Amino acid sequence: MTIKALIFDFDGVITDTEPIHMNAWLSALESFGISFSENDYKNFYIGLNDRDFLYEIGRRNSVSFDDAQKTELIKIKAAICMERLKSEIPLIPGVREFIEESSKKYMLAICSGALRSEIGFILKKSGLFDYFCTIISAESVEKGKPDPEGYIKTLEDLRVLFSSVILANEVAAIEDSPKGIEAARKAGLKCIGVTNSYPRAELTFANLVVDSLAELDSVSFDLK
Repeated sequence: MTIKALIFDFDGVITDTEPIHMNAWLSALESFGISFSENDYKNFYIGLNDRDFLYEIGRRNSVSFDDAQKTELIKIKAAICMERLKSEIPLIPGVREFIEESSKKYMLAICSGALRSEIGFILKKSGLFDYFCTIISAESVEKGKPDPEGYIKTLEDLRVLFSSVILANEVAAIEDSPKGIEAARKAGLKCIGVTNSYPRAELTFANLVVDSLAELDSVSFDLK
């Protein structure tokens, strides 16, 4: 089946922002006496949107955040992230070249659990914003990954924007986490796993696993 579109996850695929998010959450949660290790963050929280992160870390620490607390914590965390990003845009090596080349053949989109403000800021500052025809962010969905809602909505957007019948298996998602891969496959998409955040052994649900997007020929790759 010919691939017509690529849908990129954001954190861990386009940008190496997971350390920024981790440290921002540690600062935001300090007043609640909640902390976690880098291994905990990797094993339990990467791939979750902000609200799902708060639910999961609250559950693991026997803390229940009310809606007002969630809203305030997300606001604090986002402000910390944005302040850091003003001085540093950590693009994943090789991703700029891959996006530029793949845009010549495929429709490109983003499906991420990050906030739209963060995604837009980074893409505009790095000169990559105009390569993407649609962005589905944390605010766009009720359920985050591994639920397929985000990918289903992204596919719907692509169909509307291009007035074209695009089958799910004509779209490839690019993901760095098991939760993201699960979401893409549940939506019926093909999936490329990139070992930016997890070892190859944890990404085996993807159709293809690479250590870097630089390994891919941006105009031709085999997804079985």
